[in-house]
Amino acid sequence: MTKEEAKKKWDLTRKMLEITDDEYNGVTQEDANLRFVKMKLQIAVYYMQLLDEHDSEYQVPWNKEQFKWALRKPVGDKKKQQAKEWCHQCRLMRDKTCTNWNYEEVKTA
Repeated sequence: MTKEEAKKKWDLTRKMLEITDDEYNGVTQEDANLRFVKMKLQIAVYYMQLLDEHDSEYQVPWNKEQFKWALRKPVGDKKKQQAKEWCHQCRLMRDKTCTNWNYEEVKTA
């Protein structure tokens, strides 16, 4: 899959994870929790996109309902922990798979 195809595949998900001005400027714990969850999921999606760009096989660690649940308010410690775990799982998948990529591919990905 090319970079453009991989980017297009994840466009909708990235839009859902964009941090709005209200969320960014929010001062409540709820706002901070939501920012944390969105940032962790943005990183996870980045890893998944890298895997797609290199035609790697993987299984997304969440399903559609779990993903929606994580972004739904109220956002507490359980959702923060889940987003952190998903990000970690995606990083491990990327790390395991990228050993097969040559240095130039990783550098330009």
